[in-house]
Amino acid sequence: MRMRHLHYFLVVAEELSYSRAAARVHIEPSPLSRAIKELETDLGVRLFQRARGRICLTWAGEVFREEARRMLTFMEGARTRVSAAARGYRGRLRIGLADGLAQPRLTRLLARCREEEPLTEVRIIEMTVKEMNNALGHDQIDAGFTVHTELNNGYVKEVVWTDRPAIAIPRNHPLLALEKIPLQEVARHALVLCHPELCSGGHDVIRRWFHEYTLPFPAVAEYVSGHEPMMMLVASGYGIGVGLASQITLYSHPDVIVRPVTDDVPCTPTFITMLDQPPSEELSRFIKRAQQIGELIAI
Repeated sequence: MRMRHLHYFLVVAEELSYSRAAARVHIEPSPLSRAIKELETDLGVRLFQRARGRICLTWAGEVFREEARRMLTFMEGARTRVSAAARGYRGRLRIGLADGLAQPRLTRLLARCREEEPLTEVRIIEMTVKEMNNALGHDQIDAGFTVHTELNNGYVKEVVWTDRPAIAIPRNHPLLALEKIPLQEVARHALVLCHPELCSGGHDVIRRWFHEYTLPFPAVAEYVSGHEPMMMLVASGYGIGVGLASQITLYSHPDVIVRPVTDDVPCTPTFITMLDQPPSEELSRFIKRAQQIGELIAI
């Protein structure tokens, strides 16, 4: 069984088309089909079946898809660790980053890790919350940052720091008459928000605000991929933006004014999520540093 055969299988399983899969892996459909047949021969099972001119996974194929992912993840991890060892590292941390978080705290945390523990390699991988949960379950990451409050079975969350919500407002907007913006006023205006799939944690937090205050959720003028395009659309007058103060202020725009929300709106915690099992020594030290940085900035 060859690793490239596993990769070919996963691409075919995703595309459910030999022609599309072949284009993705840059080979002709015929050798791709032969590679899948060789894999089926090695396993002694059929992985795909044809029905009305289309292919689909057999039940054995469904099971093998998960195993193939695990094997490729294991091999990629082995390559990464060997490469890191060759460069002098003695430890490794793989940290997921969801919800478009790019806070200054993370910069300080990573810099502190390099200063205090230079022989531990810390890799940052951007992903959605859904991808983060899957990556934790498949041992592709050790922990992940998110603002999403949902907690799945088998996972634990620890608060590392909190942040204040903020509103991005275009110049000459009537809300600028207020020093702090109440949610009741926010509800009257169309919002520019990060997309609920790309930033499900942030979207969850904002929805809970309006639900807890029994306010209707405002109209959404546009969904965006992150805070930078949000500021661009706010400056253009599409609507007002809602986010975390530390994030919005990273992407300042001359035609956008940032106002805090009123004090009755709670702070938003950032969590580090991991499997419900004893963390490694490297991960324990990483979490402790994150919480110390959160306490230092809060003071």
